[in-house]
Amino acid sequence: QKFKNIVVTKQKIELKQTIFFQTNKAIIRRRSYALLNEVAQALKDRSKMEVRIEGHTDSRGSEKYNSKLSKARAASVMRYLVRRGVTPSRMVSEGYGESQPIADNRTAAGRAQNRRVEFVITSQ
Repeated sequence: QKFKNIVVTKQKIELKQTIFFQTNKAIIRRRSYALLNEVAQALKDRSKMEVRIEGHTDSRGSEKYNSKLSKARAASVMRYLVRRGVTPSRMVSEGYGESQPIADNRTAAGRAQNRRVEFVITSQ
């Protein structure tokens, strides 16, 4: 496998690192470009694969704000992948805000894990 930062499973494109954004913004940090370029390549290599790009936040801030931020971040990732040559119709983006935590929001480490973007494979 030629990828360093991702693993493609049956259900997901798993990321070995986090996609970083500017604080409280949907602007992707440059340090995450290499990771996203691999996601784009994986999608281009598998022309039938479709994904749902899911944005998630930690529980700080209001639920409404977090929902909006997670939607904007997922949409920003989708736009980035489109610019890298992935057909838009193969992707949908959705924001889940703080509703699907995978770790404890009471700790900094837990909150960091909850702030994430996931790529769920919806068909392949």
